[in-house]
Amino acid sequence: MPIELHCSKCSKLIRAPDNAGGRYGKCPYCQNKVYVPAPPDQIEEIPLAPVDEEEERREAQARRESARVAAMIHQATDNPKGGISGGEAGTGAATDFSSEVQTYIVAMRDSKLEDAQNVVDRMRKAGKPALLYVEKLAQRDAPLKIENVPPPLVKGFIKTLLADLG
Repeated sequence: MPIELHCSKCSKLIRAPDNAGGRYGKCPYCQNKVYVPAPPDQIEEIPLAPVDEEEERREAQARRESARVAAMIHQATDNPKGGISGGEAGTGAATDFSSEVQTYIVAMRDSKLEDAQNVVDRMRKAGKPALLYVEKLAQRDAPLKIENVPPPLVKGFIKTLLADLG
């Protein structure tokens, strides 16, 4: 029984022999390269791998950690002036990410690239919370209002900061 399929380029019906299943061929009408799927009776079942309990435990822990960080980011973006704790591990230094982002945008606006790079370096030291804060800002329609910087430019600077942090 031939395998029937339609060419992705010219949409004509193609009938291929059973032995062509799982291979590529050419459409007889337009010469486009087409994949001929294997007939369902020729597809062999692949057994599932056993569940790794240790991997499941690690994934559950990672989900809990992600939820905790997301809650911190949500709190920080709802009240950006309050900031969230970041800084270098063990220093106890708090970083106001909103202030840092504003400093970065103003530095970029004024072409003070060294100042902008200093902000990137400080935020990198703050780690994942800083990155998540900037990611959340980048998803907003109107991330921040900064004097003398049009909103599309603010959004572009935030995307650039996100790329620099990533």
